[in-house]
Amino acid sequence: MSTFQDKLKQAELDPEYAYLRRDPRGVTAFWHKCFELFCRALFNLWCPAKVEGRENLPSAPFIFCSNHCSHMDSAALMYAGGEDFDQYGMVAAKDYFFDNKSRNNFLSRLMNLIPADRGASRESVVRLMVACREFTSHRNRSIIIYPEGTRSQSGDMATMKKGAAMIATELNLPIVPVYIDGTYRAYPKGVKIIRPTRVRIYIGEAIDPHRFAEENGGGRSIYTAITTEMESRIRKLKELHG
Repeated sequence: MSTFQDKLKQAELDPEYAYLRRDPRGVTAFWHKCFELFCRALFNLWCPAKVEGRENLPSAPFIFCSNHCSHMDSAALMYAGGEDFDQYGMVAAKDYFFDNKSRNNFLSRLMNLIPADRGASRESVVRLMVACREFTSHRNRSIIIYPEGTRSQSGDMATMKKGAAMIATELNLPIVPVYIDGTYRAYPKGVKIIRPTRVRIYIGEAIDPHRFAEENGGGRSIYTAITTEMESRIRKLKELHG
């Protein structure tokens, strides 16, 4: 019986998502730059953003993991990273972004969306891992994952799931815990116009899955241990700065 790593090595990226392993081109590159310029203006003028802890960022590639309560969060994380926005991709629900043709045709390429099935079958996990692997291996790009799984409707944090820890462990990518404050007030679910609000992005120390595994033992229990540590660090950032 083949192991999970064997399946991962043998699996290939679905041609539909080939954009994940190349630079934006043509019209897509133009809209990438327009999106970045808009967001930089947004976080400098309309919703002034302050980033703390940028010195904690490891060398790319890595995984940004944060609380999630607004569609602004991904742009805030890209802004906080200090690189061109096309250096980041976002793991996104396949049924919401990709099964809707209008969203798929534009947003998937604009935001470098990486499709994730909500189901947890072995095959769907392998497909997600392959997509993350292909994206990060091209020019050492980084990815954004929201461990809560969906946006908060109250601004409060929910219990975090193990997906990010699994990807980090199997692809040996550091997890960077982040707490974002202000985006819920500026652009919560259901609101159509962004409200002028101060935004704060607090970046914590990275979690090295390889070193963490050595210190805490191997096996799948490492996913739980990393998830617990990640959630603890994000909540601590909230307590310190929220």
